[in-house]
Amino acid sequence: MSNVNPSGLSRRSFLEISAGTIAGMAVLSMPHISFAASSKITSTPLAKCPEKPDDAVKLSNMVNDGWHRLLDDADSITDTDLSRNVKKVLNDPSMTFMQQYDSSNDVQRIYTKLLDNGLIDKNKITAETLFPPLKNPMKPPQPFITAPGSGYDSHHAYPGGLVMHTLNNTTIAQGICKSYSNNFLYDVNYNTAIAGEILHDIAKPWVFQWQPNGASLVELPIAMTGSHHIFSLAESIYRDFPPDVIVAQACAHDHPGTPQDEALVVGWLKSAAFIAQKDPIKLGLLASNGETLPLPHKQEGFIVHLGDHDWVLSTPASQESAAMLQQIAKKEYGMNNDDMNKINFNKFRNYIGSQISFMCIHHALSQGNDPYQEVLKIVKQVITA
Repeated sequence: MSNVNPSGLSRRSFLEISAGTIAGMAVLSMPHISFAASSKITSTPLAKCPEKPDDAVKLSNMVNDGWHRLLDDADSITDTDLSRNVKKVLNDPSMTFMQQYDSSNDVQRIYTKLLDNGLIDKNKITAETLFPPLKNPMKPPQPFITAPGSGYDSHHAYPGGLVMHTLNNTTIAQGICKSYSNNFLYDVNYNTAIAGEILHDIAKPWVFQWQPNGASLVELPIAMTGSHHIFSLAESIYRDFPPDVIVAQACAHDHPGTPQDEALVVGWLKSAAFIAQKDPIKLGLLASNGETLPLPHKQEGFIVHLGDHDWVLSTPASQESAAMLQQIAKKEYGMNNDDMNKINFNKFRNYIGSQISFMCIHHALSQGNDPYQEVLKIVKQVITA
């Protein structure tokens, strides 16, 4: 989630670690951290801390375990075609709709259409900045597994964060589906809800590309939300996912419970359909008047919206964790203020995040009387010197 607040690795290769990368590294357990009871981290000296996101992810048991569990969640979708297509996007998050934008004239046309329909703010986004950099629409800038969960000042902003964010949201949505069955004695469409949840951030590997300084690209808004949401919907539309799934996916950032909220979702679907060069009414994404979602509203969209609330805690958790890691980096690892926006610090925070998550760091700093020392105990086990 985020209303603007701000390679093709195979499954086997995620478990492979090059000899050069692991030289001098040791695997150790952290029994005092609850999630690590059945997990392990890979420690490293600062000098050998990976700079490249894919190297950091290869060394993360947490992220690789999360990736396989996310694929299992996609397998739990009982519609075999839908399940296969969801997994296809996870394994290849290419923005294939961008095949339609070969020239600057193509981009200018869609920019003008969005502008004329009141879906972009020309003071915040231009035709030149409408789309993030993309060399080849049939090849993603990075695999799903290495992308951050959101912008660098937001939730799960570390290599592999997108996996953990999507997995957690999907787990929440599954729990809601189960609770409605157990408590209210009826079954929602599990396949629609879970597919919509898994697909809701599929454009983040493109939007949040890693930069040389170890941070990610800054996101711009479309239709009053983060552009990743619009591009994710555009890709689902372009790949011909079922309308009910796309509508549910669209509700991740808001719901149709009030006319004002529904108008936002309608704007997102219009923007995405325009970009995918499809008619949202003919596709069944909007009602015949184009002013509302199809009626009556289905519950699966509300469930996707409820599921996409990991950010409520994980955003402040990431921000407070990053601030504490800055203190530790300067006091314990010899860094200075100039390092804080450079690769020296960012590789440090990225590696720690990908090993244990900022949720874990935040939990530690919220315990006891000395947050600094609580977090330092963990950091010293990840970055040894």
